[in-house]
Amino acid sequence: MVTREDVAKRAGVSVSAVSRTMNGRGYVAEDKKKAVLQAVRELGYRPNPAGAVSESAQTNQLCFLCRDTANPFYMELFSHMTGYADELGYTMFLFSKFNADRFCRCRMDGVIVENEDDALMIQEQIGENAPVPIVSAAYGIPVVHTKRIPYVNADTYDAMEIGLHYLMKKGHRKIAYAAPGLKSGTGLVHSRYAAYENIMRPLLGKRYERYLFTGGRSQSADRSIFGDPYFESGKRAAQTFLESGCDATAVIGFNDSFSLGMLNRFAQAGRKIPEELSVMGIDGISSRQYVSPLLTTVSLCIEEQARRCVDVLLDRIAGKKVGMVTSVRPHLLEGESVNICR
Repeated sequence: MVTREDVAKRAGVSVSAVSRTMNGRGYVAEDKKKAVLQAVRELGYRPNPAGAVSESAQTNQLCFLCRDTANPFYMELFSHMTGYADELGYTMFLFSKFNADRFCRCRMDGVIVENEDDALMIQEQIGENAPVPIVSAAYGIPVVHTKRIPYVNADTYDAMEIGLHYLMKKGHRKIAYAAPGLKSGTGLVHSRYAAYENIMRPLLGKRYERYLFTGGRSQSADRSIFGDPYFESGKRAAQTFLESGCDATAVIGFNDSFSLGMLNRFAQAGRKIPEELSVMGIDGISSRQYVSPLLTTVSLCIEEQARRCVDVLLDRIAGKKVGMVTSVRPHLLEGESVNICR
């Protein structure tokens, strides 16, 4: 039986180019399209009816590509996407592993990607011309290499600024920052850290690095569905903080799961929150309400980001012009974990 791989080899193009030509969706250069069609005639290739999608047909199926399924933030984002997509007559599926060949052959109308790192990874593996429209959630990391993937951005740089200014209004001047690490998977500095450095380095001066704490994060645990590696990393960072004797009156964590891990370790050590130390997070996940004291955080507006991701993707599927960046503005969610510093 002749396969798309055979057609691609005869035509001298990628399998994804064959898929786009046969599906009638996505851009294919005219010379490559002619080569594919000629190879199809010469080889007598017949598409599998179960996998073929006509130019006008839609599956009403969308995909959320999320490799970090242990992250409560992404699972909440997926839940909101699923509910909103259902209201619009679409079914949303979750893919936790990426395979370029399967990606190019899957029957989906469009794909939403969990973050900028994975959007860049997809573009590097399948090129700029994907077989279906793609939209990525984003969190302020300046990816400059993607040219055809729009972003729905909840800017964590802004979120960190909001958090720090709130703590300062409460009288805190010695504010620590704790995170799994200071850089993203692509080696770029996290926007959270960039904002913290820009605001706090002038205030703390030469002692600045004494207020930075990292808990590390196991790469093997990142893709596990069991446990929350951010929570465990937060516990390790809190332990390092306790052992350091740091005189910070407040600490802001990388995200809510991380900060909840810190609260857990501080409680085990008998550290009173917020009487002895104020703690903040960044995310706004719903699970923060199940912990005492209620975590003060900066919300990244998960539901709004989810809905906008779906809206932008459906606009792309419909052939409408969309902006490369759609912004979601973070806002403060007060809780019980921050005290006035006297």
